[in-house]
Amino acid sequence: MEQKYHDEPEESKGGFDAKRLFGKLAKGYYWLILSAGVCLAAAFVYIRYTTPLYQVSTFIEVQSPSEVKSNILGGSAFGSGQAAAAQAAPDLNSEIFKLEAAALIEQIVDSLHLDIEVMQKGRVLDKQLHLDSLPFTVKLKRWDIDEKTPVYKLLVSEDSYKLQLEKEVVKGYYNVPLVFKHDTITIEPKPFINISKGVYLLRFSGREGAVGKYASRVSASAVPKGGMAMLQITVKDEIPERAKQIVEVLLHNYDEANFEFKSKALRTEIEFLENRLNTVSSELAQQANKVKDFKATNKVNDVPTSANQLLGNLVTLDSRKGENQLRENLLTQVENSILASGQEQIIPNVAALADPSLAAFVDGYNKLVVRKKEILDRGTPQDIRLPEINSALASAKNSILTSLSSIRQQIRTSNAFIASQEQNATGRFQGMTEKEKDLNQTNRVLGVKDQLYTFLQQKIEDKKMEYASAGIAGTRVVDWNVSRSVNPKPYMVYAMGLILGLLLPVLIIVVQFMLNNKIETREDVHSITSLPIAGEIILDNSKADLVIAEETVSPIAEQFRTLRTNISYMGYGPEQKVLMVTSSVSGEGKSFVSLNLASSLAISSKKVALLEFDLRNPSLSERLGFKKTIGITNYLRGEVQIDDILQSVPELENLTFLSAGTPLPLNPGEIILNPRMKSLFDYLKAHYDYVVMDTPPVEAVSDALSLGKLADLSFFVLRHKYTVRPSLKLINELHQDQKLPHISLIINGIKPGYGFQHVYGYGYEYGQMGKTKKKKKGSDRKLKIA
Repeated sequence: MEQKYHDEPEESKGGFDAKRLFGKLAKGYYWLILSAGVCLAAAFVYIRYTTPLYQVSTFIEVQSPSEVKSNILGGSAFGSGQAAAAQAAPDLNSEIFKLEAAALIEQIVDSLHLDIEVMQKGRVLDKQLHLDSLPFTVKLKRWDIDEKTPVYKLLVSEDSYKLQLEKEVVKGYYNVPLVFKHDTITIEPKPFINISKGVYLLRFSGREGAVGKYASRVSASAVPKGGMAMLQITVKDEIPERAKQIVEVLLHNYDEANFEFKSKALRTEIEFLENRLNTVSSELAQQANKVKDFKATNKVNDVPTSANQLLGNLVTLDSRKGENQLRENLLTQVENSILASGQEQIIPNVAALADPSLAAFVDGYNKLVVRKKEILDRGTPQDIRLPEINSALASAKNSILTSLSSIRQQIRTSNAFIASQEQNATGRFQGMTEKEKDLNQTNRVLGVKDQLYTFLQQKIEDKKMEYASAGIAGTRVVDWNVSRSVNPKPYMVYAMGLILGLLLPVLIIVVQFMLNNKIETREDVHSITSLPIAGEIILDNSKADLVIAEETVSPIAEQFRTLRTNISYMGYGPEQKVLMVTSSVSGEGKSFVSLNLASSLAISSKKVALLEFDLRNPSLSERLGFKKTIGITNYLRGEVQIDDILQSVPELENLTFLSAGTPLPLNPGEIILNPRMKSLFDYLKAHYDYVVMDTPPVEAVSDALSLGKLADLSFFVLRHKYTVRPSLKLINELHQDQKLPHISLIINGIKPGYGFQHVYGYGYEYGQMGKTKKKKKGSDRKLKIA
């Protein structure tokens, strides 16, 4: 009967067996329970020993750039209105960058002394305390502001305190600086609070460490539902009150930084006007003294009406001349700001020049300068927007310089006209007395200085009003939100622990399943080969070598009887009596199967010869108690005859054993090709019903292939969860090439629950009877039991 086989790899036939995978998961349920329990316990320990963090969030509405730029260019913060505020929306990305900048975090650390940590000792966790809640204040001068110190133990009492680090203890007194580890520490009691005895833990985390810690805990993000100017600032901290303080200080410093930058032009203009006012004030005082001295010396107290009229005209001319001089100074200042080397500067107010076109040019120039500053603050000098802005700035500079030149020409024309009018009025004074003329001239200069002084004072007041109004438009806090502990969240940690506890063993089982290439089920065998399975042998936990005898009725004995029956139904004639037992690799149980197969045939009143042909690593001799006896090797060498190597097994009268012999040959592959091998098998076929050969593994050596030519039937032993599936491909190749005759498979060492239906189907009484019978006969057995 011709047998079919499969030559394709098992992956192409078997596919993914989901049912088998779920079966493995079901069998490993205890690992799931154990892993989930361990991970939940780890989650409990993590929650128990982790200091909780609280989250404080605030929603703020940031200021639009147009609200301050209008002030810089001469507008008023009180009259900007909704139309002005809607001209430009703030760049939220730029504001988020500013809020999260390390410079602001450093100011927070310095303001709230976040580099000083005071904790209360606990049985499990050390609880952090707010510095404001302590009955004392801690002042610190560091030797190294960035050095992190170990935890000091602070023991306080009513009139003194002690600092302890391991065995080193230093005593200090309140309000008295104490030097400890190069740091100067001063502890001052708070007013009206009594200090009771207590123990605290003190640590200085260092400025750099505190900045790094809170930089990761402060975050700002846009609020899509809040419009184009709404931001959410979030701070996480162990103390909710301290987190709220951090937000308040952050917003205060943020507003101050914005105001200082955006009001730079106003401050420059006020500084210029104040310097000019000081100069005019000094000149006015000098002129007043001249008038007083002139009147006292010349006894002149009044002038004629005509002189007063001329004086009034000259005063008007001088006032216009002074205004032109002020405009000339403003032109010079604007020109210097434009032509100054280095980075572009915001041009001060040019409203006093009363030129709308120049004011428009200056307005555009200042907007470009502010825009360029914002880009450089959050970007790099290589930003792709800078070339366009620089080009626009150059164009604005040319327009401003052209406008300045035009205004300066107008001033020159006006001064020339004033000079001619002044010359005409001065000539009319020629008819007046010299003393009256000198007095009027002195009073005229005094009047000019006085008007200029009043004008400068008014302008300074206006600019200070603008400066104060610009500071009013700051960040608006819309809402606060203080949440409970956000890290760790117990339900989240437990959920993750449970998921991890279930996922980890599942992942391990799945990986083992995917990487496992060993035979576990009948489907594994049938997916690769269609060679018949002659027998299925369960795993024998007794470790006995011989598991079948005449009166043994255990499940494994019945399986060997089934194997014996299957051999008789395999459709071969009675002349085919040589049975060869082999395997792919060592350890699959071929010697165990050979011994018990021969025993099962012997107890059926058949004469059986068991040949130990594993000449490299014989094991049957030791199991049957015939170690170091003459055998097959000695016969093939011609040292003995066939009758000399036939050894009867005491317990099995129909079983004859032929050992490997001694000493073992150095060339087993050649000795089995000895011509005396034929005469040996002719003799055994003539005198025995069955000849069972225990041969070496086929993957290790070629001995089994050589002996296969002498066999009639070949049995390949596969061990459950030991033999790899690619070995079945080798068996297919041996069958295809007809290197072994009539190959059948025997599955050995089958564990329960793996899809072999014919293994654990025996009744309960078999197990009990088998145990009794085996125990009864065990006292007389001479076979070695492993």
